[in-house]
Amino acid sequence: MTRLANLIIKFRWWVIAATLLITGFMGWKTIQTISLNADFSTYLSQDDPLVQEYNRIGEVYGSNSTGMVLITSEKVFTSETLGLINRLTEAYGDVEGIRYVTSLTNVLDFRKTDWGLEVGKLLNKGEVPEDPEVLNRLEEYVMNKERYEGNLVSNDETTTAIILRFANGSNEFATSLRVREASDQVLGEGYPGGETLYYGGMPFLIYNMTLLIGENMTVLIPLMLLLLIVVLYLGLRHWTGVVFPLTVVVVSTVWVTGFMGLWGLQFDLLTGIMPVVLIALGSADGIHLMKRFYERRQLGETPEKAARFTFRDMGIPIILTTITTMVGFASLSISDFSVIRQFGLLTALGVVLALVVTLTLLPALLSFGVGVEAKTAAAKNRGKVPGTDRFAAWLFNHRWTLISATAVVVAASLIAIPRIKKDVDWTLCLAKGSDAYHAEMLLRNKFGGSLPLQVVVRGDLKDPAVLTAMRTVERKLQTVTEVSKPQSMANIIGEMNEVMNGRFVIPETRQGVTNLWFLVEGEDEMDQLIGPEEDESLMNFKLGTWHTATLAASVDSVNAYLKTLPSKMALVNLNQVSGQARARLDQLRQAELARELEWLLQRYDVPSTDEQRNRIVASVLEFTVNDATRTQVRRSLADYLQSPQAELELSSGRIQTTAAEIARSLDEAAAPSAEQIAEQIRQVNPGVSGEDAEWLAGSLAVIVDESLGEAMIGPALNRLDPLIDQTADRALIRKYAKGLFWRAAEDQVLVDAARAPELLGDYTAAIDREAEWNIYQAGMPSVLKSMEENLTPTQVESLLLSLVFVLILLAVIFRSSLVAFIGVAPITLTILINFAVMGYLGIGLDSFTAMIASIIIGLGIDTDIHFISRFRDEFNACGDKLKALKTTLSTTGLAIVTNALAVGSGFLVLLFAGGQHIRRFGGLTSLTMFVSATFSLTLLAVLLLWLKPKYLQRSGPIPSNRKRKGLKKDETEKPVFYE
Repeated sequence: MTRLANLIIKFRWWVIAATLLITGFMGWKTIQTISLNADFSTYLSQDDPLVQEYNRIGEVYGSNSTGMVLITSEKVFTSETLGLINRLTEAYGDVEGIRYVTSLTNVLDFRKTDWGLEVGKLLNKGEVPEDPEVLNRLEEYVMNKERYEGNLVSNDETTTAIILRFANGSNEFATSLRVREASDQVLGEGYPGGETLYYGGMPFLIYNMTLLIGENMTVLIPLMLLLLIVVLYLGLRHWTGVVFPLTVVVVSTVWVTGFMGLWGLQFDLLTGIMPVVLIALGSADGIHLMKRFYERRQLGETPEKAARFTFRDMGIPIILTTITTMVGFASLSISDFSVIRQFGLLTALGVVLALVVTLTLLPALLSFGVGVEAKTAAAKNRGKVPGTDRFAAWLFNHRWTLISATAVVVAASLIAIPRIKKDVDWTLCLAKGSDAYHAEMLLRNKFGGSLPLQVVVRGDLKDPAVLTAMRTVERKLQTVTEVSKPQSMANIIGEMNEVMNGRFVIPETRQGVTNLWFLVEGEDEMDQLIGPEEDESLMNFKLGTWHTATLAASVDSVNAYLKTLPSKMALVNLNQVSGQARARLDQLRQAELARELEWLLQRYDVPSTDEQRNRIVASVLEFTVNDATRTQVRRSLADYLQSPQAELELSSGRIQTTAAEIARSLDEAAAPSAEQIAEQIRQVNPGVSGEDAEWLAGSLAVIVDESLGEAMIGPALNRLDPLIDQTADRALIRKYAKGLFWRAAEDQVLVDAARAPELLGDYTAAIDREAEWNIYQAGMPSVLKSMEENLTPTQVESLLLSLVFVLILLAVIFRSSLVAFIGVAPITLTILINFAVMGYLGIGLDSFTAMIASIIIGLGIDTDIHFISRFRDEFNACGDKLKALKTTLSTTGLAIVTNALAVGSGFLVLLFAGGQHIRRFGGLTSLTMFVSATFSLTLLAVLLLWLKPKYLQRSGPIPSNRKRKGLKKDETEKPVFYE
């Protein structure tokens, strides 16, 4: 190291010039190319199959990103607020990067007219009503539609959401900025109804976090520099002790950011605080060097000689501590979270660059002779920190007291560690009280959440069997904790059928499905539900939490249920099955319908018993036709035949006779076919042609089926009413229950194709068709769960990797495995205390707090290496353990304290960061830095005195003025311990 110092000093002007040139270039590269990235999806491992599926869905369906503009007011349904919604909707539709917009003023709406089903907009052409009565009717209509309530308007009618679908591949930050600018233009004249706007959802979260990265850097870096100046001056008491280490950290930080620009890397949530961390870390080596340099100058050595000896003494320890720090950060590269990997590797690079600058620029600067002058012995003693000798003596004489106290701390820590929770809320990325945080809480409390949960369905999507199975999945998943607000093609077809025919159920025939499907084909809203080839569909739900434990439980529940579903279903015609096979099918159908009824009631928190549910379902399955039923069917037929919609005009007498004849033909549980009805029409009306009779019979068969179905489900609804009479959602429950019971009235049933032969026996010919499908969960919740599951194992692996490396390194450095274990004892206890604090304070283990253990190994071992090296040198110089301890505490000990204050304060500055997660990370890391330094100055010293490594088992002083390689002629080393 002395030769290197001599070479640097000889060419010091070249070194300084080269440093300035490199720094200037790197600074220019930083300004020219560096950018910010808060896109959470890019932080994930792109090799993960779940992430790849997430990205594929974004490509197939146009986007994975949905933002919400929330408008709060005293009442949404006023002409002023609706007018504002309409203007904003139109403005957002023109924003580049927005695929489409959905709001109360342009959402799809299904209404029944005299000519059938009409698909239009909730507000025709965005015309906002002014009449209070019209507004009241609109309010009542919307709030009774679950498709709108809770999705576009809150239950209390004070908040509405404008949903923005961001185009795939668009710059979400730039698009979010344009959305805000569009809002400002619309609101240029103010808020007409006293409204307030909030922006929520992943794109706006990215926008706010991007701003947060910039704010963190612009606020924290100056604050850190100011704090570092104060700490350095208090610790080293000379302007060079401030300027030179500060120069090192600034230069090395600029170099790292320059490399980021050269490599095309962006600042993200963690690398956004990397400059602050590097400023704190980069000063560590400079502090130890400057402290040793001052000691040698005080001994009367020339600046050049002091610089050479300083770098000879400190060069190897500094290199070793840099290696350990680098390993601590580099070990984070095994994380599956790319933001952690990038932070670890770039910070490790920054530490290495700080070493390079320290070993090149500092010798060049110090050789100019600036610094303290030689002092007398009395002056030297006056320069010592008061109390260090007494503290050293106390440690020397009270070793067992300290060891006992440490044992108590360890016991208390072990008690707290099991309390650590992994249930972490990802909204900690936002500052409490901020608009972004308030938007997230609004979405969570009033709209089911902002995190989309997706289920992918592949199969024949126009097959009623597949759509019916999707409706069953929807009903089940809404019972899963925090899962709500389903949106799917099955839901839309069911709603359209409910508007058209009065029952929320999938039509029995493909033709019925196709007729409804055609009406919504090409609508923007379908893009997020149906793939381009119409062989894949998305079922979208909302997850009402970002808490990792709840999120993981919900994902597991969804996956567990989906795994129970068959890959192939068989549709069985019940009219072709009898005997025991029919009994088995009826029993299976009753069990499945009772289970779905349980899910429906559970969703609305309605208590019920197995007996109650089975009795309700049985009342449908055990239905038989009676005189009252025939009378109702006759009236329904007569009403139709008398209406303008009837295909044939019959006399009043013929109408009554025809209706009565058809009603009389009803058997106990089945309706006559269209062919049978046509024959009856011809018998009662001899003048009607066969073609006309068949034409009319088709409509009458539908009426008979509907009338018979209404009669079948009536008793079940009557038995359900007492359970739901006191429920606010009575109308919704009744609507969905009616659709469920209607399935029981159908003459077909879906069964697992693999079980069909067992269930049907000799009646396998009753299988009309088979339907294959594939269904699985996708979306961000699955990705987050996978990431959290891998968090603990990867961080444990990182921790063990760092510890093993440090043990080996210490054993090699000091040629003693005992010293190696002594050296890691302080950082091991520091890690233990860190986790204990998390346990006692209820701080969750997340991707940020999990990094602390690996980081503190790299940081904490530095002080241990410096302490052990100095203590060894002082003991070898004087042969007295107590004297060596006093000198070590007075010199290296002071440097350790200064370093702990500098690095710890650097992380403490993160308490002023915008995100709560970064604040916790900074606070805990700062605490561990102070704890580590405390253990280095106390426990480490006691262990060295107690366990007596080999180099402490000598007696008598060892000459310290031996000639050493690299010294100039007649130069000898002077001891640096105090007299």
